[in-house]
Amino acid sequence: MNSSAVAARPAWLQDPTLAWRPAVRGVVLCAHPHDLAGCLGPNAVLAAVAIGPPPPGYDHLCGVQELLAVLLPAARAALPEVLQRHAEVLSLLTRANEPDGPDGPDRPNGQGHVPRGRFVPVSETASLGTTRRISRESHTTAGWIDRAARFLVDALPVLGERPVLVIEAFDHWDRISVRILYRAVLIADQQGRPITVRGLLRDGGTQFLQRLSRQRAVRVCGTPSVPDAPRAAPSPAVEPWRSAEPIGPLRAIGDAIALQNFERADLLIAAHLAAVGSAGGRVDDLADLIRLQAISQAQTGRIDSAVAKLEESLRLAERPELRAHLNYLLALLVTKRRDDTDTARTYYLRGLECLASLAEPGVDAQVEKAWILNGLALAAAIDAREAEESGRREQLFQAAFELEFDAFRLVREMPGDSAFYLRYNLSHNLAFLLQITGRHRQAEDFLRSVSATMLGTGRPEFYVPHHYAIAVLQLRRGSHAEAAESFAAAVRVAGTLRDPFHLEKLLAAAGYTDMRRGDHTAAARHYRDAARTARRLCDEKAFAQDLAGLLWALTLGRSQWDRHALAAARIWYPEAAGAYDRGAGQERLAEALTTAGAEVAPPSSKLPSYLPAVDLEGLPERDLNRFLAGITSRENPGQLSGRSVGEREAVAVDAVGVPETGAVVEEGEAAAAVAKEVPPSLRGGSGGGPEVWQAGAVEPPVSRQERSEAVRGPVAAGSGAASGTGPAGSQPVAEAVVAEAAPGARPAPAETAPPSRHAEAERAHAPGPSVSGGVGR
Repeated sequence: MNSSAVAARPAWLQDPTLAWRPAVRGVVLCAHPHDLAGCLGPNAVLAAVAIGPPPPGYDHLCGVQELLAVLLPAARAALPEVLQRHAEVLSLLTRANEPDGPDGPDRPNGQGHVPRGRFVPVSETASLGTTRRISRESHTTAGWIDRAARFLVDALPVLGERPVLVIEAFDHWDRISVRILYRAVLIADQQGRPITVRGLLRDGGTQFLQRLSRQRAVRVCGTPSVPDAPRAAPSPAVEPWRSAEPIGPLRAIGDAIALQNFERADLLIAAHLAAVGSAGGRVDDLADLIRLQAISQAQTGRIDSAVAKLEESLRLAERPELRAHLNYLLALLVTKRRDDTDTARTYYLRGLECLASLAEPGVDAQVEKAWILNGLALAAAIDAREAEESGRREQLFQAAFELEFDAFRLVREMPGDSAFYLRYNLSHNLAFLLQITGRHRQAEDFLRSVSATMLGTGRPEFYVPHHYAIAVLQLRRGSHAEAAESFAAAVRVAGTLRDPFHLEKLLAAAGYTDMRRGDHTAAARHYRDAARTARRLCDEKAFAQDLAGLLWALTLGRSQWDRHALAAARIWYPEAAGAYDRGAGQERLAEALTTAGAEVAPPSSKLPSYLPAVDLEGLPERDLNRFLAGITSRENPGQLSGRSVGEREAVAVDAVGVPETGAVVEEGEAAAAVAKEVPPSLRGGSGGGPEVWQAGAVEPPVSRQERSEAVRGPVAAGSGAASGTGPAGSQPVAEAVVAEAAPGARPAPAETAPPSRHAEAERAHAPGPSVSGGVGR
């Protein structure tokens, strides 16, 4: 993949409009039968379109299928060009269930398969990853959900100018279908083509609809009851299975969890539990299914219930490897959800005791031990980040490094996908430890070396997070010109991937970098494009931050606010817009922006792997990536002026001792081991690369608001001394496999006199060439 490739600039970045108001209506959930006219008014009766109930079981896209049954015949007759334009996503929405593996109709016993759904193909790595660990990855599905929603917005006018979709048994819609339809409501409202959804709740509601009801555009009629578990049973019959069979039912459950279709996952698990129990199956099979129940519950914020299920599974399990894994999951859960590293260590040590009972540990035991050591390293890193005494902090970070290296040695020669997954995980955790201990140059060199083989596959989706991670390290050590070039490379690749979600974060990161290096013209350009992208995505939080970046860049650069920026500011930051209208100077305008709460988001240590604005599953209380890296969630650009990079670094994480390369690990062994042949499952398909704990073993929802006090310390864009490098640089932990020249510095633009406030500003701020100029549709 050539990261210098340039794609056409999409239409939404050519549209200068910034102003928009989030939807405040569009979905009505009716818990009890009542008159449509009384609920939505007499006009709704004429615009009503009846949508039938889906079959039981919450199968993937079962809700959307009922909508398409009404929509597609009309669209084929009247809007063939719309169907053609959206052919790619439409093929996924309408694709029939396909047999796969031992669940297919050709299996030896002749039994039928369990339907696996129609939607986004889920790679085996992603499916098994979600069942192996407490992780959530919604970025891949978010792109398809967004495209599916845009298809509905373009096609639904064939049913009427302002259609009112009256949906029977809306509480039996699967979560994917609900996300698509709700997103269509938001997009249609923004485009001035409103859609109204009246969801009739047959059995009261679901936990997901209860969360949906908190959205601004949702109104609830009546008080629906919410059961602890789905009421309907899945339509397909299931057979007893053994946990030693890696595909079959485990894959179907993993797909449901990976797609965040948790009602479907819960029903499949319950059905298999009943089948295994009635057949007198092994207790380890029952324990494994209860483990999957716990993972599904943890993903939906039912933490206490998840812990109880894991404890129940642990009481049943017999195999030492399974018992070790259950202890690992319990430790991970209490670490991330309860911030209790002491209890976590108790579970981790119990897991190691389970494995120590084996006379001849096999591959599975070695892998479990490596995961436990990795978890202990995470606990040590968290405690180090919270430690106030420098000696204690250095001791904990040293322990974290040693645990990661010990884990790596266990699996460095193991073949197979699972071992590669773990090696990749451990290698990136080592790079992250270098970052959070202030050795940004070493972290960059190490990350380049361990990523060389993955990048060698040519899969462009590996390039975006790689360029981003390198850029953040460059930013944190104060190499702003290099960081700008790396962010630009990531923007170009995201454009070719048609990925607006990552693109928005990359453009905002580029704007932040420009702001830090004093290039306010470039910062305004990038923040403007980021705000346009966030507007297209209906992402309120991102838009508010990106607009704030634009207004600060214009203000600090003494540029006039053009009419598009001013129109948006009147909606989102009216106090600041009022000050501008009154002719406030730069200082007063900066005060007004501060009073209005106009803040930007410094780039996190990684791109988000889940998107709460799309998946509607909420946010964790603490952003663990920002916490560990010492990066704030919000900053006031006006308060950064006058501070040097070194001053900001001085209050961040101190650089601490890192084990000498030769003393702890053979030189380059991590890079060399990762540089082996990439497993076939990681060369193609969806789901991206393996996750690492620094990349978030993704957080299930706990709170709808990010708790700012949980994020410690400002962003560290450090000097050479603070980052652990001297004038001549430092010895990296591992030698790079592939030498890569550092991007060249871009000259700063010449200073120009600020334009008159009364001059026409549109020409200066019209869409034009920029780093974001190569964004694909």
